[in-house]
Amino acid sequence: MKTLHPTKMRHAADYVRTQHHVVVDPDVTADDVQVPAFWAHHVDKVRVHALIDIIRETYDLTLRVTGKGVGYVETRLLRKWESSAAMHKLSAEEMAEIEALIPDGYTVDHTPRTLWRVRLTDGGIEIARSLKSKPEAVQAAIAHSKRASGIAA
Repeated sequence: MKTLHPTKMRHAADYVRTQHHVVVDPDVTADDVQVPAFWAHHVDKVRVHALIDIIRETYDLTLRVTGKGVGYVETRLLRKWESSAAMHKLSAEEMAEIEALIPDGYTVDHTPRTLWRVRLTDGGIEIARSLKSKPEAVQAAIAHSKRASGIAA
């Protein structure tokens, strides 16, 4: 029978491996975080064999760092959970069509605190906040633009 050599478990796990917890923005997909270049700004913070937990409302992943180099971190997917109630995933073409609808002079963006929001580009006056999705924010921008222009919404 094979046994593990007595000197192989000299260190506790917290000395051997680090674990990182990351909450990503809504526009980041589960596929995005598995691209090595996604982690380009964090190469110095992670070590090989470290774990990275990625949290979002629609998915939850655990990655293990398998290698790193200048401007990239290679990972392996260990665990993946996706919400069964997740909204329909928009393709890149559908998202481009939605972004094309944003009226001139309006900015649609996301922050963890305000969620999706609509602002005027000049001056940054906030029109709407706490919107659940980007398409909902674009609709709010369109409705405000029509109302501000005197067009019945």
